[in-house]
Amino acid sequence: MAADANCLEVEALKKYEYIQYVIPDVNSIPRGKIVMGKFKEKVAREGFEIGNAVCMAGPNTEPAMSIFEIMGKHFPNEEMRPCLDTLTPWPWVGKEGRRVGNVLCDLCMHDGTSDLTSPRQLMKAQLDALREKHGLVFKSAFEYEFGVYKEGSMETLGGNDVWCWDVRIWGEHHDLFCDLTDLLEVMGVEVSSLMPEFTPGQWEITTEPQEGVRGGDVAFYVKNAVKGFFKTRGYHATFMSKPSAETFGTGLHLNHSLWTVGGASAMLDQGQDDRMSESAKHWLAGILHHAPALTALCCPTLNCYRRLFNLGAPGKVTWGLDDRNAMVRVHTARDNVFLENRLPSGACSPYLAIAATVAAGLDGLERKLQCPPPNMEVQKAGELSRTTENAGESPNAREQPGEVAKTLAEALDALEKDGQLRGMLGERFVDCYVKAKREYEVRRYENAELHTEEKQLEFERNMYMKNL
Repeated sequence: MAADANCLEVEALKKYEYIQYVIPDVNSIPRGKIVMGKFKEKVAREGFEIGNAVCMAGPNTEPAMSIFEIMGKHFPNEEMRPCLDTLTPWPWVGKEGRRVGNVLCDLCMHDGTSDLTSPRQLMKAQLDALREKHGLVFKSAFEYEFGVYKEGSMETLGGNDVWCWDVRIWGEHHDLFCDLTDLLEVMGVEVSSLMPEFTPGQWEITTEPQEGVRGGDVAFYVKNAVKGFFKTRGYHATFMSKPSAETFGTGLHLNHSLWTVGGASAMLDQGQDDRMSESAKHWLAGILHHAPALTALCCPTLNCYRRLFNLGAPGKVTWGLDDRNAMVRVHTARDNVFLENRLPSGACSPYLAIAATVAAGLDGLERKLQCPPPNMEVQKAGELSRTTENAGESPNAREQPGEVAKTLAEALDALEKDGQLRGMLGERFVDCYVKAKREYEVRRYENAELHTEEKQLEFERNMYMKNL
C-alpha cells in the first residue's frame, strides 16, 4: 500500500511544469531548488543534496560563520528527502499557464538521521514525543497579522486611517482580498475569517484548526502566499513586527489544544469552575515557566521587542480567562478549552513557535508543574525551587521569572541557560540558533552607529521588512 501511495504521489507531479522542492528555514523562507521536466520525478524518488546549514541563514541569507564548528568546518552536504504528501499548488508564481507546485522536504544526514536544525522536523519531533509519551494529539490554528504597503514605499493599503474591525475598508478592496482568499483555498488552506486590524494597512487572516504537522505547514503556506500574492499586485506585505514607531505590533498568536487519540478534549474538565483539566494546567504552567527562553523562538528578531510590553502584547508572564493582555489567553467557551499563546510575533517561524510551545508544555506535563492563579504575575527568577520537590510536592509555577525577555540578546541568553528546554529541543539546534542570531543580528546591530530611533528602525526595516 505504501508503494502504491508513493506511485500515486509521483504521478501527481505531472500536473505541474515546475516543482519547488524546499525546506522552511528558521525565518520561514523556502530554501531548495526548482526542478522541471523529467527530473521532477527523479528528484521525487531520489532527493538531492544541499549544504547542511541551509536552515540557519539570516533573513537576508547572511551566512553565520560561527556555526561551522558545530555543522562542520567544510560546510558538508546533507540529503533533502521530499515529503510527497505535501505537494501543494504555488499559484501566484506560475504565469502563462506554467503550473508550479511545492513539495516540502526533510533534511537528513547521510546515515538517515533526521537533522533537527530543520524547524519542521524539530516540530515533528516534539509532536511525536507528545503522542508517544502521553497519547495526546496537538491541534493548532494561528492568527496571521500582517501589514500591506505600496511597493517601494511606506504608504499603507487603505491610507492612514485606522480601520479596526470596520469592514467598509474591505469593501473598497474587495476584489484584492477575495483573490487572496481564493488563492489560499486553491492551496488547500481553509480560511475562516479576514478583518482589518488596529493599525493602518494591518490585516488579520484566521484559518481552521489543523492536527499535528499540518498546523505548521498551513502557517508556512499562508505566510509565503500572502507575501507572494501582494507582490504580484504592486504591494508589499510584511510580517515584520513593527515597521514604524506608530504602528501596533504584528503578532502570530498560536491557538492550540490537546486531544486524546480517541478524539476527546484533554484540556476540558466540566467539573472545574474554570473548566480546565489538570493536564491543561500543567501544560500551561510549562509554557509560563519557560517564557523567557520561549521568547527567543517566538520573537526571533531585534524588531520583535518593540511589540512587547504594549496593549494586547505580552510583557508579564501571566495567563487569564479571555484576557487579551495576558501572555496566554485561555478560551473555555462552547464545550472546548484551548490556549492562545500571544507571545509569537508575526516574524517568527510557525514551526519553531509550535516546537517551543510543545516542548515547554511537555515539561509541564512531565514534571507536573503547578499553575498560578489567573492574572498573578510570577515573581521569582531562575530555576524552579527544589525544596517542594524534595518534600514530595509539585514544583510551583509561581517561582518563575515575572517578565518575558526585553531584547533579543536577553532572550538568547535565557534560551541558552534553560536546561530543560535545551534538552527537549536538542543541544545542536539551540547552539546553532543562538550563535547564528548573535552573529548576524545582535552584533551587527550593536556595531552599527544608530543614534536615533529612526536610524534604528531604518536598520531594522532594511534587515527584516522585505523577506519576513
